Amino acid sequence: MTKYIGILFITIIHFNMNAQDWKTPTIEGYGRIVDYEKAVIKPDPASEYKLLFHITTDKEREGVNVALWKIARTINLLENAGVPKKNIHVAAVVSGPATPLVMKEDVYLSRMSKPNPNLDLIDKLTDYGVALHFCGQAAAERKVDPETELNPKIALTLSALIDIPTYQMQGYSIIF
Repeated sequence: MTKYIGILFITIIHFNMNAQDWKTPTIEGYGRIVDYEKAVIKPDPASEYKLLFHITTDKEREGVNVALWKIARTINLLENAGVPKKNIHVAAVVSGPATPLVMKEDVYLSRMSKPNPNLDLIDKLTDYGVALHFCGQAAAERKVDPETELNPKIALTLSALIDIPTYQMQGYSIIF
């Protein structure tokens, strides 16, 4: 029995020594990252990053929409590598099955029968400067009244079909 306890103890120490140091340096609590000093490709602090995320999924990661989580991770990675905030330009357009995340809390609660888990992250992203948009065509299809049901941190646009090429013409890279 003592032998097995010793092996278990050594295994625990081994895993703890090799554990990664996860952190959320900029968007606190979301989009955790690990830094690798020897990574062959890292963000260039002198470059300007213009990124557009098309959020279409309702899947979650760590309790929030996976695409919102990915935006937080991207910002954390860029800032952790020394890219200044003034060089980070992030926008996102929400459509399709992701539509519920744009709803005000009372509307979300009424339709989904649970609180909107994305509100804190939406606040942190928009406070950082992320432009969150909601596709007007998705609003019509999914019966969301932009006048009364849309989270005020999220702007209504005509269509994701227009947002995407408009941002591309402005030099944004699309991340799906």
